[in-house]
Amino acid sequence: MEEALVSVIVPALNAATYIRQTLDSVLEQTYRKIEVIVVDDGSSDSTAEIVEEFVVRDPRFQLVRQSNAGVGAARNTAIKKARGKYLAPLDADDLWSPQKLETQVACMERSGINTGLVYCSSTLIDEQGKVLHSGEIKTLEGRLRHAMVLKNLLGNASVPLFRTSALEKVGLYLTRAEEQGGQGCEDWDLALRIAENFDIRVVPEHLVGYRQCASAMSVNVGGMEASFANVMRRARQRNGDLPPAAFRWSAGYFYQYIAEKCYESHHYPSCIRYLTRAIAANPVLVLNPRIYKTGTKSLLSLMPGPMEKNGTGTDALAKIGRKRPFKLGATFRHLELARWSAALEDGACR
Repeated sequence: MEEALVSVIVPALNAATYIRQTLDSVLEQTYRKIEVIVVDDGSSDSTAEIVEEFVVRDPRFQLVRQSNAGVGAARNTAIKKARGKYLAPLDADDLWSPQKLETQVACMERSGINTGLVYCSSTLIDEQGKVLHSGEIKTLEGRLRHAMVLKNLLGNASVPLFRTSALEKVGLYLTRAEEQGGQGCEDWDLALRIAENFDIRVVPEHLVGYRQCASAMSVNVGGMEASFANVMRRARQRNGDLPPAAFRWSAGYFYQYIAEKCYESHHYPSCIRYLTRAIAANPVLVLNPRIYKTGTKSLLSLMPGPMEKNGTGTDALAKIGRKRPFKLGATFRHLELARWSAALEDGACR
């Protein structure tokens, strides 16, 4: 049987630092039947010149230039030019493992026409490409409408392989205008619409290197919060039968994520503020060991210098940060399991 064409779509804005590595990871794919559409979204650096080098060397690559319109619009530009049976988005600073497309295409081909998306797990890398953290192996698959409301199971925009016909049914990415001043959750919005209409399958492997950059959009807290609010408002309108608690819990998980981003960026007061909002929206999170770890470290970082040196007031916090998670972790995991089990009853999930 003839291999299906995969259209790789790469939005790029001032991505000269990393885009060569990103496109090299595409060239290294063991699945060879691809086209690569890079959309330069109004870059002022040498992004376009670097991409042109790939275009000259490999006829599978093409460069499209446009005025800055935002990441969602840039992806949509590429999708409208794509000819593939499948679509694979890749952000301009992320990396793919060589088998990424091959394993996802094989899963999609086995699954049949009712599957709209195949995803995988990611490894967090730093600006130098060093591994910071290997996330959990994702295993959830099936009808994931409810579960996808609770959390963005994909984790980032470079993970999914879409069936092109599925996007023809549910629509494309939200654009900047549709985001109403926000940006950062447009990939979640699309995954939600897929989950509402199609099965989702998973390849339980780490196949994406998701880059954590201090200057990246991923730390644009205000934009992401506005984007999240817009995406969840739209999801409520489409899914009126889901319990309101699902959206409150989703907000809790999201605020926890934002708090962790604030901590990584050394914005400790903001971290504490978002942790408080997370627990208010999703009280079960008070038992989450990660909440204690992040919160304790943020509080310690806010202590005045003399207090830190003398140890005044910090010993108790440090003990909480070390010991409390071990006592609460089992209870949190039990409650989380019950919650996710209820969510997964929404469909035939394995």
